[in-house]
Amino acid sequence: MRYDRAMTTLTADLPTLDEPAPTPREIPASRVASVDVLRGLTIFLMVFVNDLGDGSPAWMRHIHPSNADGMTLADIVFPMFLFIVGVSIPLAFDRAREAGLSLGSRLGHIATRTAALLLMGVMSENYQRVTTMAPRTWGLLGFIALLLAWCSPPREEGTRRKVFLGLKVLGIVGLLTLLAIYRRKPAETTLPFYGHVEAWTWMRAGWWGILGLIGWSYLAASLIVLAIGRRREWLMGAMALCMTMHLAMHHGGLFTHLDSKSWLAPARGAVDAVAGVVNAVGNYVSLGDSFGSLAAIVMAGTLLGSILKRDSDVVTPRDRTSWAAMFAAGLFLAGLLMDNFEGINKNAATPTWCYWCAAIASGLWIVLYRIIDVGGFRGWASLFSFAGANPLVAYFLHPILTWLLGVVGLGVVHSYTGSSDPVVSVAGSLGMAAVVCALTGLLSWSGLRVKV
Repeated sequence: MRYDRAMTTLTADLPTLDEPAPTPREIPASRVASVDVLRGLTIFLMVFVNDLGDGSPAWMRHIHPSNADGMTLADIVFPMFLFIVGVSIPLAFDRAREAGLSLGSRLGHIATRTAALLLMGVMSENYQRVTTMAPRTWGLLGFIALLLAWCSPPREEGTRRKVFLGLKVLGIVGLLTLLAIYRRKPAETTLPFYGHVEAWTWMRAGWWGILGLIGWSYLAASLIVLAIGRRREWLMGAMALCMTMHLAMHHGGLFTHLDSKSWLAPARGAVDAVAGVVNAVGNYVSLGDSFGSLAAIVMAGTLLGSILKRDSDVVTPRDRTSWAAMFAAGLFLAGLLMDNFEGINKNAATPTWCYWCAAIASGLWIVLYRIIDVGGFRGWASLFSFAGANPLVAYFLHPILTWLLGVVGLGVVHSYTGSSDPVVSVAGSLGMAAVVCALTGLLSWSGLRVKV
């Protein structure tokens, strides 16, 4: 999967857009509909850029070469997902606190959500290597099983609830079966707590995939917010520390100059123990990216989300707009100042790319907030709200739909991706994104809601 094919059901449940808009000063923090629309718009862009063919304009596709200093439309989609994940974290924690959930319950929820995203990410990156059946068949069945296994049956008793409970059981059984039969060509690998394996044939996390990267970044940001989330200035400091972690890990590591620090000699044993743990963890997850610059994007989202909480001191539309505008300007300036370190590059998750994408997301939220929440113009956003309310469905529905078109002999419908005419390529991908969002809404209306 491409780097920015990301969807995230990590975002907290937000209201639908079919209720009358309250007056600006009456808008409660948990009912900021523009956040839901921003999530859905990001889903729409995700499908659009991942569906584009080579005939589309270069500024819409991933930057080429991949190590170039710059970014395109496709390169900002993934960080926008991370940003929205962050926006929703403090809102979700507020609701959990109001519901009286214990610290243990919240930690358990964070852990299980992270594990689910890691599994989804590893499956998404390994299906093409399966040898026990056709890779596309295994992937198609696997994605459908994931959706069913994590579907949330309707709460109301009745036939529809029974149907979705049955589908959920079917999805779990199907997922376990597919995982059990998965085999790839033997390869050398190293397993946590086990060690070296010469001929590993099951799936492995050579790369965690987009969903896995989101999972790790979500884990880091959630734990930070859980610990210091009531102090906005502390969240700002944590965002800066995450970016410092990226710079440290990509410029020598955390413990490069220990030998020159003679004053650390009394504590050298403890420092070496910490270094061992850090290096061990670093063998399986990129501390500089997943816990560093990517986590910094999520932390930027938590800062915006902090002004939308019920107990926020930033209440009026004017104050929210001013705060977000200053925040976006600060992010842009931070990216500009850090450009000399690594430039702008998506694959390297450079500081400038992270900060500028977060600034773009903040600016886009301001526009949507003024139009939807303040102005009350919501009808036009219905298509985006469909996907925003059920993002995992849209994420997996795109590959499922394109594969099914080929299976039933309608692959010609998707032939616009091979056109050299940019108008045909762009129009076809826009249509595909609209269809995926509309189908997501239809599935949501039928009762299929997927949450982790």
